[in-house]
Amino acid sequence: MAKKKFWTSEKIVAFSAMFISVLTLYIFVKQTNLMETQNHLSIMPYLLVEASQNGENNTFSIDLVNYGVGPAIIENQVIHFNGSSYEMEIMEFLQQHIPEMQTDSVIVINSSSIMQGVAIPANERRNIITIGGGEKSYNGFLKIFSDIRYQEFDYEVEYKSIYDDHWRINSKKNIPEEQE
Repeated sequence: MAKKKFWTSEKIVAFSAMFISVLTLYIFVKQTNLMETQNHLSIMPYLLVEASQNGENNTFSIDLVNYGVGPAIIENQVIHFNGSSYEMEIMEFLQQHIPEMQTDSVIVINSSSIMQGVAIPANERRNIITIGGGEKSYNGFLKIFSDIRYQEFDYEVEYKSIYDDHWRINSKKNIPEEQE
């Protein structure tokens, strides 16, 4: 009785088809993961805290600017000052905790709320506060701002993307840190 060969042409074709199927599945999974990563990056917000002063117009502004390609959805904001933390707007903080701001010598031109759920679209800015109204107001605020920066003042914003990726930015480092 002759011994039958294990590797017949049918088995070779069948194993080849199975190998090609497994290889195709691997490539499909790998490609899907790459597409998901690319999709996450294509909508990633990139917030920065920007302070700007215009001596000619006597104005000082603090803005949140989204340099990313997707909306930044605000989750929380915290002000750290002299070892304490305050979950409030900058304007409220200045009025309640900085005595010099409670006088009429510093004029607030504009202030905006940065509440939970507020979305800052890509390539847009949200003004947090603008001080001005003349040289006296402008110089007065610059002195106040200079003083509080030396007293451990830090402004921190936590935000997320539409894919629920979370980041934190603060006014000292000004580089978004991804949160887990």
